[in-house]
Amino acid sequence: MHIIYAATTCSDAVYGRLFEHSPQKPSIQAQKYHRLLIEGLGANARVDVVANPPVNRSVLDRPWISLPKEEYGNVVYHNAPAIRNPMVKLAAVALSTFFKTLFLARKDSAVVVDCLNRTTSMFALLAARCRGLRCVGIVTDLPEMMLSGWAAKVVSDFLVAHCTDYVMLTEAMNRRLNPHNKPCVILEGHADIAMKNRENRLEDKAKPRVVLYAGCIARQYGLMELMEGFLLADLPDAQLHLYGVCDADIDLAAITREHPNIRYGGVLLNHQVVEKEMGATLLVNPRPTVEEFVQYSFPSKNMEYMASGTPLLTTRLPGMPKEYYPYVYLLEKESAQGIADALRKILSNSDEALHRKGAEARDFILGTRNNVAQGQKILTMLEQHSD
Repeated sequence: MHIIYAATTCSDAVYGRLFEHSPQKPSIQAQKYHRLLIEGLGANARVDVVANPPVNRSVLDRPWISLPKEEYGNVVYHNAPAIRNPMVKLAAVALSTFFKTLFLARKDSAVVVDCLNRTTSMFALLAARCRGLRCVGIVTDLPEMMLSGWAAKVVSDFLVAHCTDYVMLTEAMNRRLNPHNKPCVILEGHADIAMKNRENRLEDKAKPRVVLYAGCIARQYGLMELMEGFLLADLPDAQLHLYGVCDADIDLAAITREHPNIRYGGVLLNHQVVEKEMGATLLVNPRPTVEEFVQYSFPSKNMEYMASGTPLLTTRLPGMPKEYYPYVYLLEKESAQGIADALRKILSNSDEALHRKGAEARDFILGTRNNVAQGQKILTMLEQHSD
């Protein structure tokens, strides 16, 4: 089978070239999500990536950068130029995506698009329609909850409605967005199979102990409760380390000045974040479960956390299958006090016991949710529903 994967993404080599020294970086999690799924599909199929790099005025200091075609085994990246001017970029992305998808298409092709990347997906979908091809829509969040402006929502709703197949994160999302029961595979995410070659060693753990969060530092994701809970726990032999983009309404500089045991490490490249995760004692995702959006989502950071081999404390997310429960620590009370109680209880365990818990999670996630296995589920869906 041949896959044309059209998305706002780029290879890790291009990402590093564009953003390694940039103080602002586009979403690392989105970049990693696409890279891993592309690699997973490429393990069993030819994949041509119609790649539009995630650049804008804030991260690109030149008018444009020409990017070469790249080949990695079965995967070929057909890179559009990185363009700073938004209007020029919009036109270039539209034309480049449409014609590259059109000319790369074969009889056995299927097109894969990210329904939240409107321009790229719309023109890849149009090209797929012109060639009579299946179009698989990846839906990682509900459009009406993630996009601002009625026009953006209308376009995304149109994209979702006109795809022939879907990749969705939860059953709740499938029920809401797929009323006609088109072919769909539920993949809450995918872990990097390459982590099987990485060893999380107890002797490499940071001293003093580190509780770590990596992701968007925002109130809606429970970060204020996390910081307050960590301070309430009063753990003299532990530090809280935070990495990621911080919302403007959180004065992280003032918090870290007042509390030296809370440290902010800024925005790092993903391989740097993974190194920090492997050296930590405990990883935390305090995402509240009361918000409506959580039943339609599954945070990719949980996959990354578990694959690192460091144990995870997470809320009982409604989109998380119960088979995950034995492999993670579950936060029962989503409050600062609840976090404090959980941290004290978990960190009362020995380093060896915590390390075993992380190793069990790693074995589970890499054994059942690695990106090659998840990519194969998409290919199987396409093969089972082929004409």
